[in-house]
Amino acid sequence: MKTPLTPLDLVRRGLKTYPQRTAVRQPGGPSFTYREWGERIYRLARAVAAAVPAEARVAVLSPNTHEGLLAYAGVPWSGRVLVPLNTRLVPEEYAFQLRHARVSLVLADSSLAPKVEQTCRDLGLPLWVMGEGTDFEARLGAHDPSPLPYAVTDEDSILTINYTSGTTSSPKGVMLTHRNSMLNAVETLYYLHFGGDSVYLHTLPDFHANGWGGVWSPFGVGATHVTLPQVRGDAIHEAVHTYGVTHLAAAPTVLSMITDPLTARPAPRHVRVATAGSPPHARTIADMSALGFEVIQVYGLTETSPLITVAELSDAEKALPTPERAALIARQGFEMLLAGEVEVMTPELAPVPADGQTLGEILVRGNLVMHGYLDNPEATARAFEGGWFRTGDVAVRHPDGRIEIRDRNKDVIISGGENISSVEIEGVLYAHPAVREAVVVAQPDEKWGEVPCAFVALHAGQAATSEELTAHVREHLAGYKAPKHYVFRDELPKTASGKFQKFLLRGELWAGRGRGVN
Repeated sequence: MKTPLTPLDLVRRGLKTYPQRTAVRQPGGPSFTYREWGERIYRLARAVAAAVPAEARVAVLSPNTHEGLLAYAGVPWSGRVLVPLNTRLVPEEYAFQLRHARVSLVLADSSLAPKVEQTCRDLGLPLWVMGEGTDFEARLGAHDPSPLPYAVTDEDSILTINYTSGTTSSPKGVMLTHRNSMLNAVETLYYLHFGGDSVYLHTLPDFHANGWGGVWSPFGVGATHVTLPQVRGDAIHEAVHTYGVTHLAAAPTVLSMITDPLTARPAPRHVRVATAGSPPHARTIADMSALGFEVIQVYGLTETSPLITVAELSDAEKALPTPERAALIARQGFEMLLAGEVEVMTPELAPVPADGQTLGEILVRGNLVMHGYLDNPEATARAFEGGWFRTGDVAVRHPDGRIEIRDRNKDVIISGGENISSVEIEGVLYAHPAVREAVVVAQPDEKWGEVPCAFVALHAGQAATSEELTAHVREHLAGYKAPKHYVFRDELPKTASGKFQKFLLRGELWAGRGRGVN
């Protein structure tokens, strides 16, 4: 009687149980009941199955639209693997990911299709363009809308391949299974308190680790999804008021949009907000609370499906003054219900004492840890060394058991919720003829949490300005990865063996702050 664990089963339950409820709405666009949404899933699944072989990889490049959301159910429903693409990359980056994942079909929103059209031609990939004025609806209409069982027989088979910036020059494809994602989706329902009257606003990009499970989980309880293609403060408030939004997830930069005095207005209903990427400031929490938004910090990585800890507060702690409450919310907190074991450990794999001082690395083992990195056994082996998944985040454990990140030993910068590989930027800077040495580290930023800062040494007799280097980086990488600041030096600090001492450079930028990471 065993059936595979898959988040598609949450979608299946919603389609079966709540056919007359509203499933998906889009501001200025269409609205679909659960029955209508099911018909669209079945049509897309049959269309994909007719176009590419079983277990083929299908990429989706879309903002938070109803068509993009459909792909998260329709593609895996057909037994194919979904490859979500970051909407902010450049053609060179898309070409790498499409080749590396061996994608067979690309679904792209009409606003983003120009970014991949030439790449698709070069790789011989079919491109289905979605959105108003395209033939996507006609393509769906050509297929049967009758109920279709989802084609999942093995819960350990790959559901999605999500690309994340790592410490190498190329991003890694994180393989998440149906089992990984189902357990994460159930956790999302539990910790955010979703119910049948919930309305979930898609402010977090759905390509970010599958929207932290939000592309599937609310369907399970008959909640309504509101897709938001353009995330702006005024658009968020308009959606909250028009549709009675109760839940959303967002990077801290979006919280700043919500509290912007120019557009802010009190929510008509209590709204629970999950945030991650950098700890929310006391001022932000107070401003959000005054507008009717309850902020909950969560923590995780794409490799852990993604969420593994939550800054859970007791009723007494919720009643604390905002500065004291904010200090607790700023910690990564406790392991989630289905996260497995989340420990802070020494290099010898011994748990650190709960003294709030002793540093260790956050290690995880459990059902949410990825299957591995696509076609990268060396990186997978390193990540799983010692029988634990190594997050690369350095933390302490407080006497009350809460985990708090203090630093990173990965060269990853998290800016506005986006992972940026410092090594990737350095590789592009080294390609500039004037650059002799380049080191990129995180610099604190009030708006984005962190931004890339490049320390650069030029070849003798060469000259280059910050503007020239930024233009060079933007030719090869997405604009948000370009350093926001440059520091030119004759020499950069190195160890006796010639290794750059990034901690010294980062220390210059973070002087006077209690934490070396936002």
